[in-house]
Amino acid sequence: MVKLTRDGIALWLLTLAPQAHAHGSIGGLGHFMGGFLHPLLEPAQLVTLIALLLLVGQQGTDRAHTAIWSLMAATATGLVTALSGWPVATDSPLLVAAALTGMAVMAARPLPGWAYLVLGAAAGLGIGLGSEPEGLQGTARVASVCGTWVGASMYVISGSNVVQEIRPPWGRVLIRVVGSWMTACAILVLTLHGVAPPRTEATPQGPLPRPSSGAPKAP
Repeated sequence: MVKLTRDGIALWLLTLAPQAHAHGSIGGLGHFMGGFLHPLLEPAQLVTLIALLLLVGQQGTDRAHTAIWSLMAATATGLVTALSGWPVATDSPLLVAAALTGMAVMAARPLPGWAYLVLGAAAGLGIGLGSEPEGLQGTARVASVCGTWVGASMYVISGSNVVQEIRPPWGRVLIRVVGSWMTACAILVLTLHGVAPPRTEATPQGPLPRPSSGAPKAP
């Protein structure tokens, strides 16, 4: 059952990973709310955030608070860069960060302070750089990136607080299991991306030559 669930998440990641790494507004929602929900709609960003909030909640916010601060600072830096019109394909780096963070959750051991800083910064920078608000201008563009920053920050802060309150032994084991799912899914999707054949653009074909009958012409 665990293997089926893990493989199902990996298949979902692979099939839903968007071709473009920019985003616009979501129909029926304002620009701020569209940006707020954006990290939940990007599979690589979602998996990375889940792994990070599990780690912070498991280790405790007193010990791993630097991951939250570095996430917030790096997300802001990446979003400001994306506002300049320099979108970057960040799915693969985010999946690497998710795999490493998930491994730390599986180990369930305290990490050095710099490790929390690096993992939070990697997640934030990847989310920020991969969240250019495509098709938006002016205040709508700014509102969208502000929503993304608030969303990414709140998901980790709120989620880690919930995880931190899980006290029973079976709950702590479940946290490690979910962390292992994040790692396995990230590695599987990275592997599938690596072995997938490159996509080629279809080129228009000219008219096919008329076949020759092969019969000699009359003199």
